[in-house]
Amino acid sequence: MTDQEILERLGQDQAIREILEMIRSLELKDSWLAAGSVRNFIWNILSSKPGFDAETDVDVIFFDPTVSYEKTLQLEMELRKAFPAYSWELKNQVYMHIHSPNTQPYTSSKDAMSKYPECCRLSVCDCWEMTS
Repeated sequence: MTDQEILERLGQDQAIREILEMIRSLELKDSWLAAGSVRNFIWNILSSKPGFDAETDVDVIFFDPTVSYEKTLQLEMELRKAFPAYSWELKNQVYMHIHSPNTQPYTSSKDAMSKYPECCRLSVCDCWEMTS
């Protein structure tokens, strides 16, 4: 499956579209849907299953040094309260080196994602972006 085919399938999935719109509405700097959310979607498609699995964590990453760790936790709680149908995991990549021993601080979400196998987002202009 090509990147373009994956993007097309992501664009056709109503749950993914809703999730990406919710993420975009947060207006967090350098934010992406990442990790298991994207990986499981692709795996499901390759396995001829429905794309989005509601039991999958919705892994959202962003990079903003002005947002504290505590504020990130508060935003995650607000997401869970506002959109309880999804299992939200919100992570500011500024702080992830603290959780991962022997890891240098990341310089951006893209730097962090270069260590991940998968992620995507819906840009302000409604364009689909994916990195793998």
